[in-house]
Amino acid sequence: MLKVTQHASALAMAALLGAFTALPGQATAQVFDPDLYEGGKARVYLSSNLRSLSEAVTATSCRLNAGIQEDAAKSDLESIRSDFNAILMGLRDGDTALGIPTAESDNRNLQVLQRVTDAWLPIRAATENMLAGSATENDARTVRQNYRDLFELTVVLASDISGVYSDPQELLQSDATVLNFASRQKTFVNRMTRAMCGLAVSAPELGTVEELRETVDLFDRSLVALRDGFPDAGINPPPNDAVKNSLSATYDLWSAEKGVFDAALAGDTITPDMVAASNELTQKLEVDVNNAITLYLIAVPGQEGVYRVPLQAYAENVLSQWIIDPDLIDAIKAQNVEHADLSEADIIALDQTWRAEADAGGGPLITELLSGPVSAWLLDQQNATAGLVTEVFVMDNKGLNVAQSVETSDYWQGDEAKWQETYGREDGGLHISDVEFDDSTGFYQTQASLPIVDPATNEPIGAITFGINIQSLM
Repeated sequence: MLKVTQHASALAMAALLGAFTALPGQATAQVFDPDLYEGGKARVYLSSNLRSLSEAVTATSCRLNAGIQEDAAKSDLESIRSDFNAILMGLRDGDTALGIPTAESDNRNLQVLQRVTDAWLPIRAATENMLAGSATENDARTVRQNYRDLFELTVVLASDISGVYSDPQELLQSDATVLNFASRQKTFVNRMTRAMCGLAVSAPELGTVEELRETVDLFDRSLVALRDGFPDAGINPPPNDAVKNSLSATYDLWSAEKGVFDAALAGDTITPDMVAASNELTQKLEVDVNNAITLYLIAVPGQEGVYRVPLQAYAENVLSQWIIDPDLIDAIKAQNVEHADLSEADIIALDQTWRAEADAGGGPLITELLSGPVSAWLLDQQNATAGLVTEVFVMDNKGLNVAQSVETSDYWQGDEAKWQETYGREDGGLHISDVEFDDSTGFYQTQASLPIVDPATNEPIGAITFGINIQSLM
């Protein structure tokens, strides 16, 4: 049984969790068929994310208008707007870049999607003015007056989509519950920062002490429920030690840094530094919660289908289009000619040079590769995926990098499966790695690798590897 704080009874906790667990559809088995895949997990997860994004856009707009972490706020606001737009379009029209292979066909979902879009448009326009430096008080007022309606509509949308896409083929009720529950946690932390900023700028419509106190309490108790389980409310204990340890670490982080909220609730004057600290904690907690949920999803039965089925569809429909770009093909062919006479010792020396430059924080070899036009194009392509692709690098016929969106730890991939299992193999095709935690991105990710052939001759010339953010995929 869940141990809750002294003032919270089991009945109160059940009521708290009721909104998270009232999802339709009971199932006892999960069998994946690629032909029937509709992107259920992605739809549920992304629609739930719109709730936290509606809070995040408000909190970030407040920070920007108040001049708190202005540069960071601008960057955050642009990212939030981009993600909100991409998710809305993907939910409506389908977007394999987001793990959604087909357009929405449910009439109710389409109607609610349109209502969310209508509520989002004035906020989007206002934040566009903020980013352009042409905002007026009207734009700030637009966000303050409309964000609650937008949030309520995203709640309805997430509930409706969960109802349609909770089924044995793709998404068990237990999975939908966890996805919904986790996204609510991200909503809570963004709401805390929104309330902190509202208090700092004396805008009660953006937050009050009472709302902050309630949200802090909800987040704390909900995190305990995730960590320890609360079966009576449909929240099972973590399926393994990895999930439990991840949630425990998140709770430890929360306990260590939530003092900024405790101080505000104790009556301290809220300063810009406190708003900045609350936002930094929010971002850390969002990453931690996402990672815990990823661990959960890859631990339960059907985990292969959880990410391999949508990833295969995404690779076939989207990533395969990246590798026929003429400039990319020309760059690989040119490097193959340039490196034709390299010996094994030469390759190892180049790799050692790269590693030394990476340890030193940069150097001519890394700079040359990252500043090339194909690398810039890969980065643009990566950014357009709304966080699904975390990195991409292209290899020549020896496994040496030709272009890449971000710096890799090494230059030669020829001794790794991403190249050995793709380039030049008669049965070469999509290679998907195991899921691992990536220190550079802070997310759990897998790598999808494909061979690259010369379209003119159909001969193999190289390979490409994509880092895929599992949270975005699911």
